[in-house]
Amino acid sequence: MTLAVLASLLGGVGLFMLGMWLMTEGLKLAAGGALRAVLESWTRSAPRGFLAGVLITALLQSSSAVTVATLGFVNAGLLSLAQAVWLIVGANVGTTMTGWLVALVGVKADVGALALPLVGVGMLGRVVFRGRSRLSGAGQALAGFGTFFLGVGALQAGFADLTGQLGPLTTGDVTLGDLALALAAGVVVTVLTQSSSAAIAIILTAAASGGVPLAVAAMAVIGTNIGTTSTAVLAALDATPAARRVASAHVIFNLAAAAAALALLSPLLELSAWLTDGFEPQAQTATVLAVFHTLLNLLGALVMAAAGARLIGFLQRRFVSAEESLARPIYLDPTLASVPALALRGLVLEVARMREAAFATVRRRWQRGAGAATNHAGLSGLGREIRDFIGRMSVGPVPVAVTDALPDVIRAVQHLEELERMSLRLHPPAAGVLATSASWPSLQEALRDSLAGPDPDAPDLEAACTGLIDTAEGAYQSVKSDLLRATAGGRLPVDRLDAALDLADAVRRAAELAAKTHRRLAPWERRPDPAHAEASPPAAG
Repeated sequence: MTLAVLASLLGGVGLFMLGMWLMTEGLKLAAGGALRAVLESWTRSAPRGFLAGVLITALLQSSSAVTVATLGFVNAGLLSLAQAVWLIVGANVGTTMTGWLVALVGVKADVGALALPLVGVGMLGRVVFRGRSRLSGAGQALAGFGTFFLGVGALQAGFADLTGQLGPLTTGDVTLGDLALALAAGVVVTVLTQSSSAAIAIILTAAASGGVPLAVAAMAVIGTNIGTTSTAVLAALDATPAARRVASAHVIFNLAAAAAALALLSPLLELSAWLTDGFEPQAQTATVLAVFHTLLNLLGALVMAAAGARLIGFLQRRFVSAEESLARPIYLDPTLASVPALALRGLVLEVARMREAAFATVRRRWQRGAGAATNHAGLSGLGREIRDFIGRMSVGPVPVAVTDALPDVIRAVQHLEELERMSLRLHPPAAGVLATSASWPSLQEALRDSLAGPDPDAPDLEAACTGLIDTAEGAYQSVKSDLLRATAGGRLPVDRLDAALDLADAVRRAAELAAKTHRRLAPWERRPDPAHAEASPPAAG
């Protein structure tokens, strides 16, 4: 291989990838917030999610962009695993558009006559409309489209020279070694370029030059489908468990499609050639490969349609974090939601479970401060599950005992959610702050007593909980007075007063919320049979 040929190939790859980047980024600007809106609103069912993945990827010409965006939305809780999986499946089909562009335009048209005007007009539009992001983005995308074809032209020229110098890259019958090497090459090139589109363009232009047999090129195409999963894997390394499940689904889907294509390689190539002959007699190798690439991903989609539900169920049980475990109810039986008298007992137990997790968070924050783990996502998720269950319980007729209990249960959940947010203000008081008031131990004790709750056998729970609240309030007022006197006397710097007062208030509020939670929930914990329980008047607070 001469230096000129190597330069042509490297330049072609560079131009192609530059064009892809310009197109993708330009179309993102032109779309504005449309990408996010489409991903959020077009994924409510598997077919719609699949079509959204196909269309967005075909327009952006980057399955990596769609994959990374999907992982981001899953991280943020905007998409479920099922929605994300079908977006990924659609993105794999949509990315085949690159092969069609290369096959039907790139290797047939006069690239210079087509590409250079696109680059010129596109960059002119980007400059003229630089104050209007959407029009400027459209100009950039048009310039990227032209650069894309310049890259394809450079690759064509490079592979034509290479074939002329070396002859066919594989001579004689294709061996298993040739096929294995081609598969590995497809994987490696895709991983290195982080673009299956770039790898597909290289393979199709090499095949169009006549230097690579069809079966070898098809194996390389399968390799690109395997290699493209590296983007999702890399993006999910530091992501949430939900995003890791999506990345795993992407890997499993692409491996399943690759396995199916390997098992059916000869029939798929024959079918691709037959389909191509139907609309383009004497089709070039690049067109056959474009059809093959499309069939490969459609085959994977069929496999996913058959096994997707089981795969999603399998992945839901993997990479489960402690917060996700907390967010999954263990006492809320969906089959009992339509029988409120029976469902209430499970509901009370679930809120009690949420209470213990929230109280544990408060204790950790009070003992270790900012370094302590929180359960924000888990508690928020469990709170949503409890509310959803209450909504299903309330659809039909509700017994009086349950009607009386539900307001207390709802208020208990609200207290716990507020308590979790309040815990972010908690941390161990500094020694200098502790020394300013002899009432700090009383305030700390008030928090411990409120978290422990009143005596379950107390004859008057309402009075016991009110006593906990009053004790915390009294201790807080004593600490507050001591802090103000210490600052006035010069024993506590003024710049530390606000932080000390905020900490004392947070302890007081945490104790108050804990006591209110007990007041709301404890009466219903005492009733093992809510269907026959006497209604109690709602508590204040």
